[in-house]
Amino acid sequence: MLDLNYDPAVLVEDITQLTEEEWLQQRTRGIGGSDVAAVLGISPWKTRRDLFYEKTGVQPMQPDETNWVAKEVGHRLKELVAEIYQRKTGYTVYPIRKIFQHPLYSFMIADVDYFVQKPNGKRGVLECKTSSFMAKDR
Repeated sequence: MLDLNYDPAVLVEDITQLTEEEWLQQRTRGIGGSDVAAVLGISPWKTRRDLFYEKTGVQPMQPDETNWVAKEVGHRLKELVAEIYQRKTGYTVYPIRKIFQHPLYSFMIADVDYFVQKPNGKRGVLECKTSSFMAKDR
């Protein structure tokens, strides 16, 4: 039986101290949640080859300027989305600004938006996403 009682390793103690370029570089150290759609071949924005090139440094990771507005809006609304979730559920929502690494599968990394503490003591993860009517068919 697989023992799931372990603590993740920490690759970066405080991501708020990183520049955007340093943060993007840290993300090349593994596969995170934002990369999974590309790995599965279902991302409308990135192919498996694009991801491979980013992670191996063949092609530097460059911001996609075609959807910068959507990304900026999502980034700015993240805190508001978390607050709305907290008010609607009554759960405690809090950030831990680290990059985590799975202790058994070192290629798996996570930069979690927020964590959730439920009244029964259980904890969870809250990933905040926004969308627009332009994405209704995706």
